Amino acid sequence: MSSKQPPRPKSTEDILREMESMSKGIGQSQEAASEEPARKEGGGAFKSLLGFFVKVVPEEEETPAPRPTAPPPAQRAVPPPRTGPRVADLVAGEPAPKFKASVSETGDLSQKPFEQIYREAGIANAECTIDELEKLIENPAVANQPMSVKIIAVNLALSSKGIGADVPIADAVRRDRALDAYQGMLDEKASQTEERNLEKIQRITIETEEYLKRRQAEVEALRAENSEAKRQSMDFSLRRETEEKRLANLISPFLEGKPNPVTVGSKSEEPTSGTQ
Repeated sequence: MSSKQPPRPKSTEDILREMESMSKGIGQSQEAASEEPARKEGGGAFKSLLGFFVKVVPEEEETPAPRPTAPPPAQRAVPPPRTGPRVADLVAGEPAPKFKASVSETGDLSQKPFEQIYREAGIANAECTIDELEKLIENPAVANQPMSVKIIAVNLALSSKGIGADVPIADAVRRDRALDAYQGMLDEKASQTEERNLEKIQRITIETEEYLKRRQAEVEALRAENSEAKRQSMDFSLRRETEEKRLANLISPFLEGKPNPVTVGSKSEEPTSGTQ
């Protein structure tokens, strides 16, 4: 058997310290002078907040700790969340974003990048954006941890910067309002376009129907002209045959057995001379 020992899993304290280290890039950096004293006094805000959620046990401790008389950390009462505005009221006092479709703007408006929509809506950079919150949640230090641990770690990381979860939540609400406003603009544009084009479609339909009526009348007139020409040809053919019979009968007695040069019911042919 291999004597290689499996790597020891990270403790909760290690995870939270990694989250604190990563949180230093969130929002605007605070002056180092204001952070250093807090770190020197009992470990800073991070260590004090850490005590609310986990019990720090030195990894080098070899002897088992005495049985605590207090309830286990999981059963301790969690401090109430810090008071603040309700989610619905986070951006209630801010004017709603508005979008207006530009006539000169071409292309598929449905494919406009979200970041461009947010910029056009005038959304300013927050101390912690929703994208930065996503990075904290997906940090490898807590990627495989339960969501409850992730929430604690993220809250501690945010608290170390003096902000709460309401900051990225408000950023998400602003973005949502921008997307809703952009959708409203597209809906209004679609409605106006349909109304405007509906009038054109009706006018073109009427013009097309009138044009077709005129052209159909012309076609019917041409067909009637063809029919009339055929009728006249057939009527004359009957009259001609009658007249040719009369002519042939009149001259037949005087031909003395020669072929009758008058054709009946067919085109005239050059008469052949019977004189010898």
